[in-house]
Amino acid sequence: MPFDGITIKALAYELNNLCAGRIDKIYQPERDELALSIRTAGGHVKLVISANARWSRIHISDTRKPNPTSPPSFCMMLRKVLEGGKIRSVEQIDFERIIHITIEAIDDFGDWKKKILICEFMGKHSNIILVNPENNLIIDAIKKYGNDVSSFREVLPGKPYIAPPGQGKVDPTTVSYSDFCSAIWQQTGSLADAVFKAVSGISPFSARQICLHCGLSDLPVEECGEYELTTIFEHIRRLIRACAVGSAQPGVVLKANRPLEFAPYIIEGMSEFQSYPCMNEACDFFYSQLLNQARLESIRSNLSRQVRIILDKAYKKKMAQEGDFNSAQDKEKYREWGELITTYAYQLHKGQTEALLTNYYTNEEVLIPLEARYTPIENAQRYYKTYNKSKRAINHLQELIRINQAEIDYLESVMVLINKAENQNDLDDVIYELEKGGYLKTHTRRTGKQSVKTEPRHFISSDGFDILVGRNNHQNDRLTLKQSERRDLWLHAKNIPGTHVIVRLPADMKSIDALSDRTLEEAASLAAYFSKASESDKVPVDYTFRNNVRKPSGSKPGMVIYDNYWTIMVNPQSAIIKRLLNSD
Repeated sequence: MPFDGITIKALAYELNNLCAGRIDKIYQPERDELALSIRTAGGHVKLVISANARWSRIHISDTRKPNPTSPPSFCMMLRKVLEGGKIRSVEQIDFERIIHITIEAIDDFGDWKKKILICEFMGKHSNIILVNPENNLIIDAIKKYGNDVSSFREVLPGKPYIAPPGQGKVDPTTVSYSDFCSAIWQQTGSLADAVFKAVSGISPFSARQICLHCGLSDLPVEECGEYELTTIFEHIRRLIRACAVGSAQPGVVLKANRPLEFAPYIIEGMSEFQSYPCMNEACDFFYSQLLNQARLESIRSNLSRQVRIILDKAYKKKMAQEGDFNSAQDKEKYREWGELITTYAYQLHKGQTEALLTNYYTNEEVLIPLEARYTPIENAQRYYKTYNKSKRAINHLQELIRINQAEIDYLESVMVLINKAENQNDLDDVIYELEKGGYLKTHTRRTGKQSVKTEPRHFISSDGFDILVGRNNHQNDRLTLKQSERRDLWLHAKNIPGTHVIVRLPADMKSIDALSDRTLEEAASLAAYFSKASESDKVPVDYTFRNNVRKPSGSKPGMVIYDNYWTIMVNPQSAIIKRLLNSD
C-alpha cells in the first residue's frame, strides 16, 4: 500500500479545496484517528486523519464510524482550540509523508490565531500533533512520548516541535539530475531497490511501478547508464508534476473483489485496475474495504474461538461418555455369572468366597467371586441386579452420546459457516443463531432485535440452472424445507459438516438423468467447497431430490436426514469452483 510521498502529493492538491472551509465538529472514533467535519462552499465533508501503525492516512471519507460516548482528552482539546476555525492551507513538507494543515481560529481572548495540525504518516511512528507556529511549541499530540521512548525528540505539550529524522534521501522535487544519478549509483541491487533507497517519498511499490512504466523493471543498478537514469528521472518528475496539479490517474487494484493496492497512477502488471475520479475517493474505497475486512476477520476470529471452546467441551464429554459406555458394556459378564451361579447352586454353599465353574457358553472354567455372607442364590441375584443396572446405564449413555454427537455435528457446521462468512451480515446471522440456541449471551444492543435476514448465495451453472447455497443453519432450513420445490435437487457433503445446496429444476424434468453432468459437478463442487472438507482434493457429496429430505422433530438448525440418494466425488479446489466464485 503506497501511502507514500507521491500519494500524499496528490492528496495535498485535492485537500487544498478545503481551504476557507470551517471546522464544525471534531471527533475521535479511534484512539489514533480523528474525523473533522468541515463546512465548505460545496457542502459538508468529513476529513479522516489516522495515525494507526498499519493504516496511517488522510483523506475525505463517506464512511461512518461510531464515536465514543466520552471523547478522549486530545479530542476535547482540539474542539476547544480548533472548532469554528478556518482551514488556510494544506501542504506536503519536502515530499515526505508529512502534511501541515494550517488552521486559523479564535483564541480565548477573541483574537484569530493560527495553529498547525501536523500529520506524520510513518508506520508505527505516525502521529498527529498540534503546534503553535508563533513559538513552535507542541500544544498536544495524539501520541505523546518522552526521551525514554525516543532519544531524538520528545513529543509532549510545551516541548519544541522537531520534525522526524531524515533518511538521507534526495528530494525528487528539488534534486538536480547529476545528484540524482550519484544517489542511485551509490546503491546496489535492482534499479527499483535503488530508487526506493535513494529517493525520498517513494515506497518500494511505487519504485517498482516506476521501473515497470519505464520498461526497466529487472535491471540491476550496475548496468544502468545515462539513458536508464534519464528515463527514470524524467518519469518521476512527470509523475510528481501530475500529482501536484491534479492530473493524477488514481485507482485501486482488486483481487477477488477485494482491494489489493492503490496509487495515484495506473498500476502496471496487475489485473482488475479500477479507476477513480480523485485520489480521495480511491483512498476512501481502499481503506473502508480494508478496514471492513480487518474488522470482519477480528469478529470471525473471536467467534471461532468462542465456538471452539464449546466444541472442545463437547468432545471431552464425548470421550467421557464413550469411556462410561465401554465400561458399562463390560458388565455383560455379570449376567453370565448370575446364570452360572444359579445353574451350579446345588454345588455351592453359603460362606464360599469364590467358585470355579464351567462356562457352558465357552466350555472354559471361570473363577467367580462370591460374598461369603450370602447364599449362592443371593449372590446370583446380586450379579443380576448389577447387570440390569449396567443395562439401563448403557441405554441412557447411548441416548446421551447421540445427543452430544448431534451437538458436535451442529457446532462443526457452525465453524464452517464462520469460516465461509463473506461479510458482517453473514457473521451477524451466525451470532444470532448461536444466541438463539443459548450458546452465546445475547448482546445488549441485539436484545429483541433479530438479525437481518440475508439471501442464500446464488450461482448460475454453465447450463443456466440456478444454484442456491445456504449462508447459515436457519437459512439452510428455510432454503431446503420452505423455499425449494419437492422436485429440486438437494446436495450436501457426505457425513461432513457443511451447508445445504439446492439446484432449481424445471417442472418438466422427470429424471435425474436429464440433468447434465456439468451442472451436477458444479453444484456438488459448491457443496464440497462450503463444507469442512473444502481444503481436500476429493470430497464425496450426496445428492437427492428435495422430497427425500426430512427434518427430525427437535433437531438442531440445519440438521436433516435423507434417503434414496446418489454420491459423486468432486474436487473443491478445481477450476470449476474458482469460476463459479468469480462469477457470483
